Amino acid sequence: MSDVRLLYLNDVSRKFAGFNKENSPFVILGIPMDITSSYRPGSRFAPSAIRDAAQYIEFYSLRTGVDMGEVGFNDVGDVALHPSNVEENVKRISDVVSYFSEKGKIVVSIGGEHTITVGTASGTSADCIISFDAHLDLRDDYLGYKYDHACVMRRLSEKGIKIMEIGNRAVSKEELEYARKAGVPFITSWDVELLGYKEVARKIINFTEECKRIYITYDMDSIDPSYAPGVATPEPEGLKPTTILDIVKLIADKRIVGFDIVEVSPPFDPSGITSVLAAKIIMETAAIIKSKLP
Repeated sequence: MSDVRLLYLNDVSRKFAGFNKENSPFVILGIPMDITSSYRPGSRFAPSAIRDAAQYIEFYSLRTGVDMGEVGFNDVGDVALHPSNVEENVKRISDVVSYFSEKGKIVVSIGGEHTITVGTASGTSADCIISFDAHLDLRDDYLGYKYDHACVMRRLSEKGIKIMEIGNRAVSKEELEYARKAGVPFITSWDVELLGYKEVARKIINFTEECKRIYITYDMDSIDPSYAPGVATPEPEGLKPTTILDIVKLIADKRIVGFDIVEVSPPFDPSGITSVLAAKIIMETAAIIKSKLP
């Protein structure tokens, strides 16, 4: 791997669930960035914690019949990040992701704060994003700064990428106005409960009908804190993990070019259950995508 875009890629001794299968369709990329966290910092430690947790869960997916122990993952390490320059980091992330995406790999990024998704989604050249998140992340800026975890979907929307958000329940008036103006549909967590996962999936399928390259981002605060307490910005009335995975099973197809897990904060997850859940979501999402590949 001699491409200049890999200049900022560092190998790690701990691999995701111990895997390093270079012929796997799935590339694991750690992105330990935690610069703009506004409540509970520590997501820079999540790639390591989630890698470790993944070693202790089963690799066979009952949901799909896919044995991820046979498919495996190619864990290529972590992006080396600047300690304070978010825009520089977004560029580094995008460059590294694009290297693997252009090789036809499905890039699985482990953050880190949600700001990383500006880089990961851009690196995959996605034209549509499905975001599971408690927040809309559509602010133009947060405390005067435009590259912030509260602005990530706004920056991606401004690039012309179609976005649909699921599980939202904490928003600002500014974000609602932008969502209506820019045509960013969202389904609140209580509407997910009311409609049921099949109807939500139908709406997403309709939204993505003309999409060619679809990216999924999982902000772990989309999940109710009773299941995922160790997140940077917890918000009550969240989704159930099973509901999210049931939706993804119905919407995923060969157009999925990548996905990420963000906003796990291990210092606020003393039991480790949030990292375990993040690892499980990665395993199950990969199995779902593998089951839809030719």
